[in-house]
Amino acid sequence: MINYNIHFTTNAKGKKIARFEYKKPDGSKAFLQAPTKALLNAKIEKKFKERGFIKTHSKELPLDEAKDFFVNSHLNYKRSNGRTSISTIEDYESFYRCHIQPYFKNQDVRLIEKQQVINFIESLKDKKLHGQTIIKIFNHFKNIISYCADKGKLNYNVTKDTNYVADIFSIKKKRKKIDLDFWTFEVMQDLVAKISNKMIKIICMILLETAARPSEIRALHRHNLLFLKSNKLAISIENSVKRHKKLGETKTEQGERIVEISASLKDHIQDYLNTLPERQDKLFLNSLGKFVCIERIIRDVGKAFSKMQPEYQDFPIKRKSYLFRHYRTTYFAAYNKFSNALELAHYIGDKDINFVNRTYIAPYQHTEKSKEFSENITWN
Repeated sequence: MINYNIHFTTNAKGKKIARFEYKKPDGSKAFLQAPTKALLNAKIEKKFKERGFIKTHSKELPLDEAKDFFVNSHLNYKRSNGRTSISTIEDYESFYRCHIQPYFKNQDVRLIEKQQVINFIESLKDKKLHGQTIIKIFNHFKNIISYCADKGKLNYNVTKDTNYVADIFSIKKKRKKIDLDFWTFEVMQDLVAKISNKMIKIICMILLETAARPSEIRALHRHNLLFLKSNKLAISIENSVKRHKKLGETKTEQGERIVEISASLKDHIQDYLNTLPERQDKLFLNSLGKFVCIERIIRDVGKAFSKMQPEYQDFPIKRKSYLFRHYRTTYFAAYNKFSNALELAHYIGDKDINFVNRTYIAPYQHTEKSKEFSENITWN
């Protein structure tokens, strides 16, 4: 058994205690103490096992500096190579600003200990955050520390001491199945017809027919309207409106896809084009000349629902921004427009084949389907 340099002293109440002096990683003095020598020995052994008393050779590293090093050297490099998006980096910045920095302040990263990280996770749980959000916040903190350790700025990585999020979990909400006998396509058309703003109505008409993402339809230009150049009743999806109304690429793996529209919708789009300035190439702009925001669409759809009959005011899909996309994709799957999940996923521009199969194909695979998909859409 190792004999430690333990000495005895008295505490503020005059009681005899055992005390052990050691150095923190930054070289400053620290002490462990206990009522008896045996209890103190146990404390020291635990301390050795967890981290030891080795003085670090790394320089002081404030948390803000560590975060900036990770963002500037790693995240921005990934961004320049198209491996991560600006919106993702902004999410990381929000995690740090709202949760990580307020808890740890600008503490020297070398001095952050296991119990502090455990307490940090508990503080996130106390905020009633969603389990997945807690995991994302911790992972960002872990990535900052790990990157600095990997690059030689730290000798010790406290985030590897244990699985800090072992008891964090998120409950997946069960998606309600859409009753297409109740929520018929005609009912959805009636919902769109109750939207008062002409631009928002045209957007929702396109969303309902194509199952495209709202960000993709908001980004449409005249050249995307293939029927203007030929007799092809289709629209090309090439871009999407990103955060801060910046134009970017779609999530479509191939970068571009073609979606079909009805002759009736083509006529309505043509009528809408006739109301735009001749030289305006972008189709859906607000009064400031910027892409119309998704909140405006959600608000107008919400108002349209309030005008529906009471039984049609509670739609199974609560995410109103993706309401038409989910409805139409479900419609395609239920009525056999595509023979398998791969074809459907390619059409809607989703690279997660398993998600498409699980969410849309599987719920209807045992239902009786017509042999051939056919429809004749007419808009009033």
